[in-house]
Amino acid sequence: MTKVLRIVGLPGAGKTLLLVSLVEALRSRNYRVATAVKREAIESPLLDPDVSRQIDAGAIATVIALSNGGRVTLERVMPLPGLASVVASIDPSVDLLLAEGFDDPGYPAIELVAPGDHSIDTSEEDLLAIIASDEILGTFETFGPGETNGVAELVERQILAAADDITMQLTINDQPVETIGFVKDMIARPLLTMVEQLKGIDLPRSVRLNIRRRPRD
Repeated sequence: MTKVLRIVGLPGAGKTLLLVSLVEALRSRNYRVATAVKREAIESPLLDPDVSRQIDAGAIATVIALSNGGRVTLERVMPLPGLASVVASIDPSVDLLLAEGFDDPGYPAIELVAPGDHSIDTSEEDLLAIIASDEILGTFETFGPGETNGVAELVERQILAAADDITMQLTINDQPVETIGFVKDMIARPLLTMVEQLKGIDLPRSVRLNIRRRPRD
């Protein structure tokens, strides 16, 4: 099942800035991230002119950006369970769906609030983090997308790494070598990503690679 993280908050709180930064930060860690944004939360200047016109006309309710760069638009807003299933069916290798502007309970959420505002709409069970809007704006203006002040690390630790679906066995000179954490992320995920780009390959469940070095004279 596709993992989902909601990004919520009042209009203008910086939800889209956080979403863009999280996408960049998590992709740099070799995670495949898709996003879904409701019409009420969409910032039209970030989209193509044709899509912006359709949004303004009410023809589009949700914009989905897939992990491979593709884009899907829906004419209605779907509940998150159904939306996550749709994303998983068209983007099977996605690791995380970032959902902006969705209020569906039962999914972890990061809530953005105005400076000094202590009112929280997200339930305690779903709340992953609270971020002040001026903190996101300042970080984005200073460092650009990709810097999240530790939020990406929190998401990786609490959501992505909580149930890692990739295992790897490495043998060097006929001796097994333990592969956890950084080593596995540097080898397994990039290798799977490259294999998925091969012609005729859909979603590999396992990959066996045997590399031998010719003995030196």
